[in-house]
Amino acid sequence: MATIRVGLIGLSTNAISSWAEKAHLPYLQSDPRYEITALCNTSISSAEKAINHFNLPASTKAYDSVAALAADPDVDLVVVSVRVQNHYEAAKPALLAGKDVFCEWPLSVNATEAQELAALAKEKGVKTMVGVQGRASPVVVKLKELVHSGAIGEVVSTDVAASLGPRIGAWTENASFVLDINSGGTLLNIRFGHFLDPFCHVLGEFESHHSLLATNGKEVKVYDVPLADLAQAAEDPQTPYRVAQRTSSDEILLHGRLEGGAVASLHFRTGPPEPDGMGLRWLITGTQGSIEISHPQSVAFLQFMDTKIRVRKHGGDVEEVGVEWDREGAFKAYGEITFAANTGRLYKAWADGDTRLIMDFEQAVKRHELIDDMIKQADKERI
Repeated sequence: MATIRVGLIGLSTNAISSWAEKAHLPYLQSDPRYEITALCNTSISSAEKAINHFNLPASTKAYDSVAALAADPDVDLVVVSVRVQNHYEAAKPALLAGKDVFCEWPLSVNATEAQELAALAKEKGVKTMVGVQGRASPVVVKLKELVHSGAIGEVVSTDVAASLGPRIGAWTENASFVLDINSGGTLLNIRFGHFLDPFCHVLGEFESHHSLLATNGKEVKVYDVPLADLAQAAEDPQTPYRVAQRTSSDEILLHGRLEGGAVASLHFRTGPPEPDGMGLRWLITGTQGSIEISHPQSVAFLQFMDTKIRVRKHGGDVEEVGVEWDREGAFKAYGEITFAANTGRLYKAWADGDTRLIMDFEQAVKRHELIDDMIKQADKERI
């Protein structure tokens, strides 16, 4: 097949999260089917610096305009890896130019913008992909295989208990959007959203639902320091800060009925892991048995967890199901499981033409609509 020429937005030497470097770059530089031909940052000099720093080909073009990158005839796929507040303005010019687009999750700050991007992609006839790495996780692939093979019969209920980590008492100015429920970049949008997609991918969409969002830690000290220096700043009484009123949720509950008839209960809570150390426990109960997915990690990140799957048939013993993580080939460079592993699997699936692991923009709209509805319910029942 022809090489997929990539225009990458957000690869910088001074990015807040370095997500483009950690999650996207490893696979793009390891698979010969991909070539990074253009890079866009806030300035030409920043793009040129990144090209040199990350050892990109000398022929890689530097841009400070998304529209200019999108108009480049040597770009087939535009990759958007910037903070969520900039996703819409980065993805739209690429779609208008008729380019395929890979945008990180969340697709945008709300369902309205996501709907517009999805409609534009459909109008232009381009392919799209959203960076929800959970679908590509071998754990989720194996879990879906088990459920749909009838290993536990018909699914009748499912319960999820997961940790969001400790309460946010101090935060950084550069990422203060995390505290604003309408920013699109909260724990609800990102942490919960990253779980919600593989959950629905395995068990189906919600037919009906009710949600409850609560904010217990409403006052947060905000420091104007890099995230890496936050802990030290918070311990130093001499470091200046401002007090922000947090509106984003630190308790997230979603209950409802799935399309197949099963009832579902999800609770993402703030605080320490469970007494046995589990930060994630997902139970799926069927007519012939049950499946438990659990992980002893303080924060629930299903999209890059080496999570255990346990199956119990009615009247039988618990069986731990093996998961093949494919540590050879291109994925071997990532070590065991890192941010790059499942993002790499998405790129591999894209190049292979395998859509089973890929969320497109239309599917992303469904997730955004549910999350927006949860926020609307919270506005009516504010705790």
